[in-house]
Amino acid sequence: MDLNQITKGKTIPIGIIIIIITYLISGASSSILPFILFTGILMGLMKNESITESAVTALIASLIGSVVATIVSSAIMYISYGATYISYVLSSALFSIIFYVIVGVIGGVIGYYISQEMGL
Repeated sequence: MDLNQITKGKTIPIGIIIIIITYLISGASSSILPFILFTGILMGLMKNESITESAVTALIASLIGSVVATIVSSAIMYISYGATYISYVLSSALFSIIFYVIVGVIGGVIGYYISQEMGL
């Protein structure tokens, strides 16, 4: 597994953009968990040389995408409700980010196996 090979190309930026756009379209009140799983599957289909490459690519994109989505959500909540509510939301944000990253990696592995079954 070569990290330069994983970060080369447009797979990670496309994954991050998909996560952010689907989060903004769905609204700040809904969960982005299905979108991160779907994006992980797409990334596993795109980077399908090895299972570790698919998993690491999905990990990087889901980590960056979920952090950016959390920052955007926090900014919207701060503007709407103030600093007291944002401290309540940020207390559970770390758990959510870890959960989103795990689901993204699972999506990458699923995408890899789908690509192997389809013979891509």
